[in-house]
Amino acid sequence: MTIGALFQAYPYLFTNIVSFLIFVVGGRWILQKRHWRLMIICGALNAPCFPFLIFLENEYWNPMRAGGWILGVEDILCSFMVAAMSWFVIAVSFGRRIKLPEKMKISWSRYRIIAGISVILFLLGYLAGLKGMTSLLTACGSVAALLLLWKKERWPLALAGIIGFTLIYLALVRSYFFIWPEFVLQWNMQTFWGGLVLGIPLGEIAWASIFGAYWPLFMMHILDLQNEPFPSRTGS
Repeated sequence: MTIGALFQAYPYLFTNIVSFLIFVVGGRWILQKRHWRLMIICGALNAPCFPFLIFLENEYWNPMRAGGWILGVEDILCSFMVAAMSWFVIAVSFGRRIKLPEKMKISWSRYRIIAGISVILFLLGYLAGLKGMTSLLTACGSVAALLLLWKKERWPLALAGIIGFTLIYLALVRSYFFIWPEFVLQWNMQTFWGGLVLGIPLGEIAWASIFGAYWPLFMMHILDLQNEPFPSRTGS
């Protein structure tokens, strides 16, 4: 099979490769060095979550993977990229307001606790009969709300993630559907979350709006990052 044929046959793989080139390679010239490094850390910490994508198989989508495996390198790349992209948005929006130390120290206890709560909520929802995407949205949304209650002053970052990440992610998805017109057929459009809204599966829209807040708040928490206070509405 030629490279061109591979390019057309496996859009799930190549869309993530293109995203990697845009945000990871290109981001090196756009972001401050510390934020670029943090973006890589964000992706690396979310990459191990890729096995949970199996819960979306068939009922939400059924992407073509190189090698025909039920999970593949595409899923690892996807998990890495969405998390990296979420911090790209925060770095561009509020990078100067976030105090980054020379050496970022991850609180692995916080990582295990928050990741554990997220997984437990997801699995409880799934075992209770929720669809995979519904359970994912519920778990991420619930944890994001808890993290925001913990540090209410981070609401502007959450809002930036919701708006910025959603816009960038959906613009990418729309562009990829233009390049690979048949890629959209790999979603199950007969289901609620797979139904199209302006040519994009509803699940992608809902997920992006929640994940855009969830992962930056997650990273702020486990790195114990501090942001400069935002001006109050009263000016006091």
